Amino acid sequence: MNLNENKIDGSVVRILIPIAILLLLILILLYNFGSASRQTAKSMVEDALLKETGNFAAQINDELDVMTRMGEAFRDMIILTPVNKAIDTLPIIGTLCNNSDAYMVVYCDAEGVGLTQNGIKVNVSNDNFLDPENNHSQYYAYLQKENIMQAEAVVSVIPIIKAGQVDGYILMYYSVSRIRKIFSRTPAFADAFFIFSVDDGLIITTEDITTPPPVGTTQLQLLAAMDPTLDPTPVQAAMANQQNFSLNLAIKDDPRYAIYAPIGINDWYIAIGFEEAQYDQLLNDQWGSMRNLITYLLVVIFIFVFGVLGTMVLMRIFYLKHHRKLQKEVDLDLLTGLNNKMATERKIKQDLIDHPETAAMLCILDLDNFKEINDSLGHVAGDDVLKIIGAMLHDRFGADHVVGRVGGDEFIIFSKAITSAAAAVDEMEILRDLIVAPMMIGETEVSVSVSIGAATYPADAADFKELYKIADKALYQAKKTGKNRLCQAVKQQASIKELKEGVTNEE
Repeated sequence: MNLNENKIDGSVVRILIPIAILLLLILILLYNFGSASRQTAKSMVEDALLKETGNFAAQINDELDVMTRMGEAFRDMIILTPVNKAIDTLPIIGTLCNNSDAYMVVYCDAEGVGLTQNGIKVNVSNDNFLDPENNHSQYYAYLQKENIMQAEAVVSVIPIIKAGQVDGYILMYYSVSRIRKIFSRTPAFADAFFIFSVDDGLIITTEDITTPPPVGTTQLQLLAAMDPTLDPTPVQAAMANQQNFSLNLAIKDDPRYAIYAPIGINDWYIAIGFEEAQYDQLLNDQWGSMRNLITYLLVVIFIFVFGVLGTMVLMRIFYLKHHRKLQKEVDLDLLTGLNNKMATERKIKQDLIDHPETAAMLCILDLDNFKEINDSLGHVAGDDVLKIIGAMLHDRFGADHVVGRVGGDEFIIFSKAITSAAAAVDEMEILRDLIVAPMMIGETEVSVSVSIGAATYPADAADFKELYKIADKALYQAKKTGKNRLCQAVKQQASIKELKEGVTNEE
């Protein structure tokens, strides 16, 4: 047998060994199929029902949480806005009501006297949920029938704190009927019952229960009435710890598989009771022998495929890591450590593509009379000046801006997501003052000034090329009008408007 044949045999063996291991794994899985598949199917069904119930509870919580966070933001606006009388808050609470899931918003003082978003005078003290002495943080309250619109509601109570005391409240009313509608529109709950309980397990609403419980019934009392054989101890423990749990309820003529899920507010719970026939059907869908056999075989194949894919992913990760390292090195200006010209332009263009609606400012910085430093102190001293300026720009702007050296003594600062052009100009003015401060090059004190041309996106230009052109024109104006200043191009009128002392705007 020659060497090539040995190599072929070795390759065959290396291929057959993993295939044999794979086949052995399939046989083991098939051997365990009979005992494990039914339990697996049951777990999958229960997990699916638990997920549906948990998603429903999370949806209620999310709606209330989003509504409340909007209310807290508007509360902060009221605190910052002088409010001489309740009617001054109408625009704020009206906007809040129109843009949230609350059907009514009330602003009231600590005693409960105030206005609805429609300007109707109300007194909510009779609803007995305000507690100005003990509650300085937001909380929820349930009202079986609120006194304003006579509706069943969950109220988000948002205190307004001034000088350490409760000065008033924003009250956001969320309709319980909305929760019923969400439940009825969920396809997975088509044949299920629904129970919603609030503080201390008090049931406030039910859907699709043959005999609704009397007013004042709790979850535990209803469970005892539905299934007298049920042991309440584990149920009490799960509720006390705000855990999801499931029950097989032996209800006469209507057995149910019920899932209980906490909403995440106080000790409030929801329960979804699925028909036994629905549960059995889901179980049978998972239990078919051929389907499960195919599923197990697919799992094995997927393990193999994912193993190969995992290897490729790891190789890809290592490649990308190495590529990013090389890219970073290619992007650097070797003298200053900032982005070089190509990297600067690429990153700015990409930011404009990623955030086309976000205001930004491009500033071109050019050192004044830099040639004189090179001529008088030498190019090494000039390089030292550029390094110092580069370090200064990196320390001040490197984290949130694109900063680069694009020429001999020319730099670019691209300010992302500016709140206003004036604020960005102020920032550049501070930088200009810092650069003007004398710096030591060896034993020689050197003074450097900088001229800056600025243009804003999208006010002045819609792309990088035009933005750079306008900023460069503004830089030329700064040089022309005396240097050591900032000129900002503004596409408004055909005139130059002074922004502030030492700063000019140019068409």
